[in-house]
Parts: sequence; C-alpha cells; structure tokens
Amino acid sequence: MQAQMTSVSAASVALHATASALHLDSAASIDHRIAERFLTPDDAEWTNDGATGWLPGHVSGLSYSLAASGRLVLHNRGARDLGVLSTPQLPDTDDTVFTHVSAGGSADLPDAEFHILQTARREGRPVLVGQITVADGAEPQFVLDGPAPGEVDWGSLDPDGEFWKPGDVDFGTPDGPSFVFADPMAHGVHQTRVDGEVAIHNHGDERIAVLTLGADGPRDLVIAEPGESVPLAPGDAVSYIQAARTDSCPTILGVLWSAGGEQKPTPLPVPSRRDHLDHHYLTPWSADWDSGYSDQVHLDAEVSGVTYQYRAGAETVTIRNTGDDPIAVVYTRDDERVVAEIGPRTRRTLPVRADASTGQVFSVVGRRVNSEPGRAAVFSAGRLIPGTSGKPGTATNYGSVVIMLGVVVYSAIPKKNLYLAWSDRRRRLRRTR
Repeated sequence: MQAQMTSVSAASVALHATASALHLDSAASIDHRIAERFLTPDDAEWTNDGATGWLPGHVSGLSYSLAASGRLVLHNRGARDLGVLSTPQLPDTDDTVFTHVSAGGSADLPDAEFHILQTARREGRPVLVGQITVADGAEPQFVLDGPAPGEVDWGSLDPDGEFWKPGDVDFGTPDGPSFVFADPMAHGVHQTRVDGEVAIHNHGDERIAVLTLGADGPRDLVIAEPGESVPLAPGDAVSYIQAARTDSCPTILGVLWSAGGEQKPTPLPVPSRRDHLDHHYLTPWSADWDSGYSDQVHLDAEVSGVTYQYRAGAETVTIRNTGDDPIAVVYTRDDERVVAEIGPRTRRTLPVRADASTGQVFSVVGRRVNSEPGRAAVFSAGRLIPGTSGKPGTATNYGSVVIMLGVVVYSAIPKKNLYLAWSDRRRRLRRTR
C-alpha cells in the first residue's frame, strides 16, 4: 500500500470542509490550521514523484455508507482527525481534493477512484493510515492500518454500555459472560471479502458493533448505524459482530476468525453478501430464478419511487431509489451477472457498454415477502449448536431497463429527467446554505 501511495502527484486542491459536501476550489480556501497539520496537494512534498517521507500510523473507529448522491460517506468515530486526499486515478493525480474529517464527524468524499487516509503530521512528516479504492458499481475496498493494543479508549466508544467490550464487568472473566445469540440474517448483517479485505455491513434497522481482538490484545470497537459498513484491518484477529445487549447479556450475531491471510470456520458464521442477497432478493443464483414472472409479486416502480437516469451514448446508468424500502439491480458486468443493492433514498451508478450490439438488461427487484425466520444459535448439552438463516419468501420485481448501442430500447421503470435531477440537486444545495 505504501508503494502505491508514494507514486502519487497533484495539480489542484479543494477543501471539503463539512459533512454537507461543500467543496472549495483553491489552496487559499483551506484553513491554515488544518493545512499545517496535514499533507495537502498544495504542499511541496506532494510532487509528481509522489509524497515522500510518509510515516506509518494507525486509525480506529471507521465506518462508511453511501449518500443519497451515491457518494462515499466516511464516518470517523475514532479519537483522531483525518485528512483525505482524493484523486481520480493513480499515479496521475490531477484534480486531487483534500477533505478534513474531524474526530466524531462524517464527510461525503468527492467522486474519485482513490482516497488516501492520513492522520495529523508527526515530527513534521505526514502520517499514512490507509487507502480506499472505489470502482463503478463495486464495493469500496479499504486497506487500513488498524489500532495497536492500548490505543483505544473503550469507555468513550460506547459510554452507555450498549455493547460488550474491554472494561465491562463481564469481559475477561474466568467463566465468561452469558452470551445471547441472534440471527445475523434477520438483522441484515453480512460480510464481503474483496482481494482479502473484509467488511461487515449493517443493512438492518438497528445499530451493531464490531469488536476486534488480536493475539496481542483487544484492538478496536466500531459501532455501525443502519446502512453503514465497517472495514476490518488486515491481520490475525477474531471479530465479534454484536447487536445491543439483551437483558444485560452480550448479543452475538456472528464471529469472524482470520489467520494467515485466510478466514477460518467458526460455529457462528457471518453470512456472505451472496447469502444476504439470495435471502432477501431474487438473484441469478436463487433456486427460483427461472420460476417465471407469474410466480413473482409485481411492484409499482413509480409509486415506490424507483427511477432511472441515462443519457444516450453514456457509459453509466443511474438507478435511483427515493422510497423507504431497499431494492436491488441484477445486471451483467464483465460477462458476469452481479447484483447491486440500493438502500432507501440512495442511488447507484452502474457501468454500461455504450457500443454493445446486444441488449444490456438492468432488472430491478424488491425485497422478498413472506420469508420464514431463521433460528439463532443455542447452547445445548454443553455445546454450541449453530443457527439457521430461514427460508427465502416470494420474489418481487419492479421491471427492467434495456440499453443497446447506447440507447434505451425498453424500460418498465420511469425515467428521471436530467433537468429534474439537476433541479433536485439545486434544492438540496439551497437547504444546506
């Protein structure tokens, strides 16, 4: 990761000063007190050969989500301020943007493929703590240097004692606490693993927490609100994914064990993204994928606030979900069928081959209905019996958008007029002023 980051350069700078997506366009706009603490694209160290003199550092308390605009939102619940250098494409870094994310704050990051994370300078040198890579339609990939044992103030992370953590009266006791187990699928919790980097996703209705323990001691506790995801730092560790305590007892949704760069089996597995999607939506790998429309529930896209936006010849299409329920889009990327989930009041921009002479189908589906609940894990006769995830219910759908040779040739989804989309954006900007 450090080799990647030392190959960057920059030509311009802007400041994303607040969580409201406000960008300023000149180096002079950056507060000098912030500029002194972080590496910015205006610094002499930020050259065509990349920034030199990085020091390694640690970061804690990070989660992320997607804004209604589709941009990545970084939530910093750690104890240190962060500076983010966002650049469209490494190693070419024209139009780099600097964003300050204060401790306890959140910020929308600008559209960029790479985001370099840093904490405040140490001995005058910039401190590197991670990098985020974002590709169209794909899950953001985090590479982080997580906290070392003893760096985290456990009490400040969870002052109300909602989750199990070091410092609690039932943590580290000889007999251990009285755990309660709950179904992760029912809580909308699952994991993704991209090139060895793991993230835990909270697509449920309640807060969760991820407690990570290493061989050298407890490392981090990250609380994720509904719709947020928690990237895990690499290395040998055990992570406990938790719901809020039940009658004062720790509530465990699942356990991840990583060792030697591999994920080891545990009696409390965390569902994969594929498991999560298959349980909640109709997917290409669902048992009822070929069941036919007559066996599905047809939903009204216009009533539900589902629209699309596409300009003739463009290389992306945007699916908008302004409703209160999550949706998913089934489409083909690089000759492989994939599924993109879109939360309430958000949107996703997906890749299109504008020169394709065959129809590219973007099928929009809703949550399944009448699914059967699973069973949580239980202790019985002195041993832990894993739970079950339940049975998926009846599939639902909104319809499809088909694009061929850069033109929409069929659509059962209402189109979002480009002018109306711009008007919506102007109204949002006026509300933030």
